[in-house]
Amino acid sequence: MTEPAPVRQAAELALAAHEAAIRWADATQEDVDRVTQAMAQAGHDNAARLAQMAWEETGYGRADHKTFKNIFTTLRYLDGIRHIPTVGVIASDPARGIVEIAEPVGVIAGLVPVTNPTATTLFYGIAAVRARNAIVNAPHPRAVRTIAETARVLDAAATAAGAPPNLVTAMTEVSIEGTQALMAHYRTDLVLATGSRIMVLAAYSSGKPTYAVGPGNSPSYVHRSAKDLGEAAAGILASKTFDNGTACASEQAVIVCQEAAGRLRVELEQRGAYFANAEEQEKLSKLLFPKGPGTAFNVETVGQFATRIAEMAGISVPVGTRALVVAPAGVGRDHTLSHELLCPVLKWYTVPTLEEGVATATALLKYGGDGHTAAIWAEDQTAIARYARVPAYRICVNSPTLFGAMGFTTGFVPSFTLGTGTIGGTISSDNIGPQHLINRKRVGVAIRDWREAGISQDAVTAPQAAPGSSTAHLQLPPLPPEQAALMGETGLTVAALTPPSSAHPPRAAAPSAPLDVKAIVRAAIEEVISR
Repeated sequence: MTEPAPVRQAAELALAAHEAAIRWADATQEDVDRVTQAMAQAGHDNAARLAQMAWEETGYGRADHKTFKNIFTTLRYLDGIRHIPTVGVIASDPARGIVEIAEPVGVIAGLVPVTNPTATTLFYGIAAVRARNAIVNAPHPRAVRTIAETARVLDAAATAAGAPPNLVTAMTEVSIEGTQALMAHYRTDLVLATGSRIMVLAAYSSGKPTYAVGPGNSPSYVHRSAKDLGEAAAGILASKTFDNGTACASEQAVIVCQEAAGRLRVELEQRGAYFANAEEQEKLSKLLFPKGPGTAFNVETVGQFATRIAEMAGISVPVGTRALVVAPAGVGRDHTLSHELLCPVLKWYTVPTLEEGVATATALLKYGGDGHTAAIWAEDQTAIARYARVPAYRICVNSPTLFGAMGFTTGFVPSFTLGTGTIGGTISSDNIGPQHLINRKRVGVAIRDWREAGISQDAVTAPQAAPGSSTAHLQLPPLPPEQAALMGETGLTVAALTPPSSAHPPRAAAPSAPLDVKAIVRAAIEEVISR
């Protein structure tokens, strides 16, 4: 029986990537620097063109914002990870006599979401090649052409700079079976996945080591001690409306202290936020979740302008409206709009106390963003410390969640794959990068004489069983009275025999001259570098 085209292509690309990865595994640091610089430059030079392609093919977001994402994930991203070693000796501990050597993973299967097709492909490619791997991208069906072209740009630049071909490729025959075949292929060594929770579950079910990150429901808490409510409003709106809300790290909700709520609302309205009334909110709920609470989000509203969403819902809003604001009565399945919304619709909650703010943020994260990202606008250090305990692994202080989480406004490692940790169902809470795409080989020299263990080296025979017994018994401590009584009731007994002593006492450890650990480690490093 002939295999479906996507399954066949998955195997072909995995095999080609394996050959490329074998050749690239011997790359030097100079090779890696040269090739990834060429890749980043090519991605930067094509940033606007690829963004326009993504917008035209998917119909999601904004081409100008996608251009920024492409720029961020190329030259700016490379600048942010240059310090991360991925070739040769990457760490040493002379006191413990250990050196760590980076080894590539091999072939990576990259699952690319439709909401960020070009930026994710650029990010995956540069990170993978930086760690001396090859990557095969599995596109979302709605972004096949764009993702394939982005991979082609990167691979062509890498090849022109001296790398083997097929370090960065993408499937063009796409199906669920094809993606599963790629992940499960015997030449695939690792899976990277960014997207929906279903995608994350599929990646972790592939049987391969996986870094997969799913949705966010990022809350931004505005405390009464916030220094500048205008700045908070500007940052929140810029983040929420970025690429029309397609980024999983963008603000999903504003939680504001009652004392500041009125002023913050004015600041938001002055910047293009439209607060929906109860009737309009119901219309939005039916548009975004047409099948009712707990059902799938309406994909036709993903990444659309606020004015377009209002039109689709039958709501009249002012020209220039940037975001629609709704006020769910709570969080959870019974409050449809408390779900993650991949469009410029922003949730609004007012709370009387810090503790209720923390509780609301926690509930939002638990409902669809466990482990992802949260933000707080405050000067009160006690409030910041308390809020930092919410179940998110990136807490942005006085920064929008999107720009903070990705490492643009904060010192976080720049990334477009944000780990959500075990509470989010993933293996890492880090911002994923090339440091996660290597294996660490450890070389350890002896720093202690093994004879110090005091283990006898005399030849001995197995101890004989006691008379009338089929097995020898270890010396057991006496049972507590209640257990002994229980054993008596069952008719069982415990026979404790002392193992026969050795005829020869343990040999004393031979004295040895102190080791020059630093010299040994230095020699080990020089040997590795010289190869």
